[in-house]
Amino acid sequence: MDRKNRVPSVAKNQSALKIVWFALLLAMFAYTAVVFVFSSPEPPGVAENVKAAFLIGGTVLGAISLLIYRFTLSDRSLRKKFLATEGQEQEKRLEEFSNRLLLPHVVPWGINESVVLLGFVLSFLSKNPMDAIPFSVIGIILHLYMYPRVEQFVESTKNYV
Repeated sequence: MDRKNRVPSVAKNQSALKIVWFALLLAMFAYTAVVFVFSSPEPPGVAENVKAAFLIGGTVLGAISLLIYRFTLSDRSLRKKFLATEGQEQEKRLEEFSNRLLLPHVVPWGINESVVLLGFVLSFLSKNPMDAIPFSVIGIILHLYMYPRVEQFVESTKNYV
């Protein structure tokens, strides 16, 4: 969407999502850094099966996050959200549509952060900061993939009219 034709409320939603997205990304990096700063020289205190359970849980959460993101922002879902705004003037319709895109972004982001938090907890339980790395990598890669693109989705509504 070019700058001249931007709907102010859509741009505002895009900006708000970018701020939240960036804050969550910083938090993920902070969780990872904290486990290294406060690592303990004590021997590990968690059995391998507990580590495996955490890793499986993190992988499942990551998959759920990806599925929610892909499903709620699929072309079919976007079309349904846009058609639900029928009968409103164009600017109000685009505003309402962009509002409907907030939740499908934020929920998967929270799940991505949960993945990183699982690694955070595991690393403190195991007293091994390296245990957080796979969780941080999964959560951060998913989060980077889910960068907010509200204006692009709004622009794509031209195909639905």
